[in-house]
Amino acid sequence: MKKTDKIGDTYIEDHVDSVSQKDFDEVLDKKDQLFAKINHPDWIKYKSKIILMYHMLKDIKNKTYTETPWKTIAAMIVSILYILNPLDIIPDFIPVIGYIDDLTVLGLALKLVQKDLELYANWKEGTAKGQEGPQ
Repeated sequence: MKKTDKIGDTYIEDHVDSVSQKDFDEVLDKKDQLFAKINHPDWIKYKSKIILMYHMLKDIKNKTYTETPWKTIAAMIVSILYILNPLDIIPDFIPVIGYIDDLTVLGLALKLVQKDLELYANWKEGTAKGQEGPQ
């Protein structure tokens, strides 16, 4: 992803084809950095969704959760990598507006992955209760 890319309605879709296994691993390796960032008060509304996305990616990587379209996986990876980049279109260190672009990219990704994220949440809840169901 280039710093000069404009964020529009198709931002996520424009980048999903460039996601690699290396990007997948990078997202999972940067758990501490991601969770530290979303502990900021500006992220309170989206914190649970980002944590759910991270756990979904981890379960997909570990092959405990399957049947997720690559486009969904890639959209989550693109959004998390964007969130982790401190020098994106609007640098995060700029007070008040620094997270606007990050939240915009996350919102675009959530539109694309919402259904799959809900299916995963239901599966996760079922496995937590000891129920095995279709993935």
